[in-house]
Formats: sequence, structure tokens, C-alpha cells
Amino acid sequence: MVSTLPPEVVIKLQEKLGKEEAIEFIKALDEAIKELSLQRKLELREELAKELVTKADLREETAKLREQIAEVNARLSKLETYIKVLVALFLIAIALYSPVFFELLKLLLKL
Repeated sequence: MVSTLPPEVVIKLQEKLGKEEAIEFIKALDEAIKELSLQRKLELREELAKELVTKADLREETAKLREQIAEVNARLSKLETYIKVLVALFLIAIALYSPVFFELLKLLLKL
């Protein structure tokens, strides 16, 4: 029997209860402590399991992030296209309202 009690306590119990009753009491106490310890370990394991991220959780979050990245990339692609169109329109507008361009166009049309 492995006692969880210090030897002084065991001796006092034997003096007060008698050797046989003290041994039974200590065995019952040891069993109760083991049971409580096991129960607490199981509770802690459950708590930790709730807090831990599983591989499935990571896969799910990764898939969500990939979808979001794809959406952002699609939006960026559209924005790039819009910017290119706007730059082209600005260049055309600048060219059309530029006196130098107008003179250049006159020279080209004379050829």
C-alpha cells in the first residue's frame, strides 16, 4: 500500500483508531484521492481539448482564407483594369486638349 499521508499522520491514526482500522481508513482515503485525481485529470483533458485547435479546424480556416484571398485578387484585377482604362482616357483627354497635339495632328493630316 502506498500511502498519501505522512508517516506521522499514519502513526497518529493507528494510535487513535487501532492498526487495522487505520489501515482500512488509509486505503479508503487513498482510493478516494486516486478517484478524485483521475476525475480532475479527465476534466482538465476535456478543458484542454476544447481549447486546442485541431487539424480539421486549421483546414477549415485555411479554406476560408483561400476563398477570401481569391475574392480580393478578383477585386484587385478589376481595379487594375479600371485604372488602366482611366489612364488611357486621361491620356486621350490630355492629348485632345493639348495645343501641341492639335498642331501635330494638323501636320500629320497634311501628309
